[in-house]
Amino acid sequence: MRFTSPQNFWLLLLLLPVAWRVVSTERFLNILRFRFRMATNGKSPWRLYGRCLLPLLALTCLVMALTGPSMTVLRPGNVSDNLILAIGVDVSKSMLAEDVVLEQRPQGESRPLSNRLNAARQLVLTLLSRMDGTKVGLFFFARNGIEVVSPTRDLGFLRYMATHTDLSDLTEPGSNLLAALDTGIMMVDSQTGTPASAIVLITDGEDTENSPSNLHKGIAAVTRKKVPVCAVGTGQTSAVHIPIRRKGIAGIDGFYTDGNDLPLKTRLDEQSLQEIAAETGGLYFRLAQTSSASLAGELVQSIAATAAFRPEALPEQRLPMDLAPLFLFVTLLFYCLYLIL
Repeated sequence: MRFTSPQNFWLLLLLLPVAWRVVSTERFLNILRFRFRMATNGKSPWRLYGRCLLPLLALTCLVMALTGPSMTVLRPGNVSDNLILAIGVDVSKSMLAEDVVLEQRPQGESRPLSNRLNAARQLVLTLLSRMDGTKVGLFFFARNGIEVVSPTRDLGFLRYMATHTDLSDLTEPGSNLLAALDTGIMMVDSQTGTPASAIVLITDGEDTENSPSNLHKGIAAVTRKKVPVCAVGTGQTSAVHIPIRRKGIAGIDGFYTDGNDLPLKTRLDEQSLQEIAAETGGLYFRLAQTSSASLAGELVQSIAATAAFRPEALPEQRLPMDLAPLFLFVTLLFYCLYLIL
């Protein structure tokens, strides 16, 4: 047993004057009863002993509560404390499509462009605010995946990177979902001794580098790693153009085109994301159908439910248990018994 305020044990010296006061009071009461021809205090001696001992026991328990007692107990492992989470954000050109609606900002704050990239950033920031105690890493991907922040519990640094990184400057043509999965797997596998892991992909689901058959084979290879992937789709299922915006120029400065000088179109490909989530044991979410706050809550619950399905058991934790409320309860119990007697 440990005590946070052991100096309060000096208060036990109060037991001596309190004991003298209790005994003298009981003697005085018995003298009064004898003089007025009343019975002694109680029909048996144990009531007298009880009225003398209960105040002392109550004071002892009260002092014990003031010393801040605690003991170490073994409790089942918590998923969040044993979890490695890799969050991947798609930074391909298609994520510049402005087919989403961002949540309202407080008055006075500038509102970012309502494109898929900023919707993904908003979700990442909301998710980080709910991942206390979890090791989280961040990576971006287009044709290739790149690790931005290794898994860390310094979520403040992650929030800084997610807030101040100009994602629009990082965009490039093409998207490779298998490269994104490989990067996420590499990040979670780099952390040894952690039984629970998961990957979150925030993307529009388009893959320009892999055929459907190759994508299916790649997903099957990832499934053998036993790392659940929660896929978050952003954008609309109907095709839209990708606008060009340049710094210093207000409004849209044209649209991105293909090799034939035709405007490029992009849409949310839910089928590939649903397949990734289903095959790996994760879940699929669509950002456009719910707010980032509610989606972040659903993601946290989903990750906690699916990330611990590895064969390894979560290690037990040695956690302190505060005993002060128990001693206060016993103090109140002794005092009530004293009043009854």
